[in-house]
Amino acid sequence: MINNNERLSNLTRLLREMKMSVMADHLSDIYTNQSNQNLSTLDILEKIITEESDTRSRNKKERYRKAANLSVINARLENLIYSSKRKLKPETIEQLSTNNYILSNNNVIIQGATGTGKSYIACALINHAIDNGYTGLFFRMTDLLSKLQQADYNNNLDRLLKKISRTDILVIDDFLLTNTTEQEQKYLMEVFEIRSREKSLILCSQMTSVEWHKKLGGGAIADAILDRAVSKSYKIFLEGESLRKIK
Repeated sequence: MINNNERLSNLTRLLREMKMSVMADHLSDIYTNQSNQNLSTLDILEKIITEESDTRSRNKKERYRKAANLSVINARLENLIYSSKRKLKPETIEQLSTNNYILSNNNVIIQGATGTGKSYIACALINHAIDNGYTGLFFRMTDLLSKLQQADYNNNLDRLLKKISRTDILVIDDFLLTNTTEQEQKYLMEVFEIRSREKSLILCSQMTSVEWHKKLGGGAIADAILDRAVSKSYKIFLEGESLRKIK
């Protein structure tokens, strides 16, 4: 007859085979701890299933965070600096913290001089979204264009565009600091087109939308990109001294 220790060993082995190692470890801990002897079957199940679920949730968020490639890994909405000089409105951040802009397929445009905290806000928004089960990707514009060009050269452009289309939030930092070539404009048009269907963009830039139009060539492609970027968007305009100088 199989004793309880053997039964426990078999159960933990089965749990590990089903890739539920946290449940297996927690079940062993509960069984060997004398203070748990009076727990009901439901109590035990609740404990081990909750622990497995919580661990998987934490691990998934960490995977999402790592994949997002954030420039400021620990950026958090609760650490944002509000001041009259900076012009950052708490009510705007409160609106964005609901993540409704993601559900509504709206964009966020963050504009301001260098050092005013545009990238930090974008990373904080992604971190907040990841905490709530969403995914994100962060690119500097030069890096994004370089990856698109390389993927195109290697006949992998469709694969990269599919990856860009799947993520819930795409951040393009340092957006349109310099003029773009015709080919770069076409790449950007592809990105903005696939994002405009059902996903959100966060654009961080020192330039105004009028300047964007010029840097996109001033033609039909510029019109199309700006229409997709600006028409459904929350706008944050940052002012004040560089936060880097303040530090």
